[in-house]
Amino acid sequence: MIPHHVQEAEPAGRTPNLVFTPRTDSDRGEVRDQLRRILSSPAFQNSKRYAAVLKFIVDQTLMGFGDRLKERTIGIEVFDRRPDYDTATDHAVRSAVAEVRKRLAQYYMNGAQRELRIEIQPGSYMPQFRWGEEGPRFTTIPTQIPSIRPERAVAEPLPARDAHKPRIRSAWIAVAPVLLAAGLAVAVVTARTHDTLDTFWKPLLASRAPVLLCLGNLEGGEMPHAENPGLNSKLSLSDFHNSPNTTVNEFDAFTLAKFSGLLQANGTRFRFASQSDATFNDLQSGPAILVGLLNNGWTERLVPRLRYTVDQPTPGRYVIRDREKPANSDWSVDYSTPYLNLTKDYAIVLRMVDPKTEQAVIVAAGITVFGTSAAGDFLTNRNEMKKLAAIAPSGWERKNVELVLSTDVIRGQSGPATIVASQFW
Repeated sequence: MIPHHVQEAEPAGRTPNLVFTPRTDSDRGEVRDQLRRILSSPAFQNSKRYAAVLKFIVDQTLMGFGDRLKERTIGIEVFDRRPDYDTATDHAVRSAVAEVRKRLAQYYMNGAQRELRIEIQPGSYMPQFRWGEEGPRFTTIPTQIPSIRPERAVAEPLPARDAHKPRIRSAWIAVAPVLLAAGLAVAVVTARTHDTLDTFWKPLLASRAPVLLCLGNLEGGEMPHAENPGLNSKLSLSDFHNSPNTTVNEFDAFTLAKFSGLLQANGTRFRFASQSDATFNDLQSGPAILVGLLNNGWTERLVPRLRYTVDQPTPGRYVIRDREKPANSDWSVDYSTPYLNLTKDYAIVLRMVDPKTEQAVIVAAGITVFGTSAAGDFLTNRNEMKKLAAIAPSGWERKNVELVLSTDVIRGQSGPATIVASQFW
């Protein structure tokens, strides 16, 4: 679709230059529109590196993760640095963000004073949003900016000028807007076609029923009790707070937050339940996201029927097993390992229609919480999801998907995920 001209007027009651937090779909939509304008401007359109940085930090903030934007996070996600890279000697992120600040200032100095402002304050990586000055504005808004990968911009040498040939500069000025519009239209179509994250999540994001976010807990893989212990009149408040069915691991909670942020950013309704509280009727009433493997009984109900399943060959040791290669036990973790010595974890990622409930379900399930955390990052990051696009067969969008992920773990922190096995059916 070719970008179109629209007229925008400041909504009533908005104070010019007032910092605000985009809490509504309307506010987040305006921020995304402004980001598109900025990325298609001369200050950013020729620099994929700086455009990628700005897009990443704005997207993360709109998804609710702005307070977790750190130099190392940006280095890993945007610049493909290793999780343990030395930020003291590698200044790529600081230099890039400083340049982004400068280019944002240039953008607003060139006649954009009335537009919504996106700023990055010195010493911070979290963007700040301000309402623009009062009065209507007329701006070309591309429908969508193509997916941006950080890479160095290469300047092509200019051809030598032939003094005998007449200049045709005015003709290019007339034609350039048409070419730019056509190029953006092609880029928009390409970006939409290859947006793996949206395609993967479409069955849930398009649901009219609320999505159930079902979290594993310390009770661990036990199916729901006949009686909720929280309803026991003899249970003290201290016991209730510390009971296995109300206690979850913080890494699983962080993963749940990523999923809820993604759903909220897309205007999808959702509800929460622990694996102990969720019922079969809950899973029948709409799509579900299951977080956790060994600590989530609903995940354990699905996994035994899959190609990639979980086995416990010896006490404390768990293996993700390939039914077609049952002798392979490489994807394993021993729970007796000191947690700071753990270097690898593995996870199952699943998107399928549950044959029992006839509802779409997405699963992020690590052998340990580090694998679950890596699966959560993988499923909510557009750049990470490109790894799925690289190995998926034609027509995968309409198929069930099961992946086995591997992640490096360094002193209790998981790194980016690698797809080590896949099944589409």
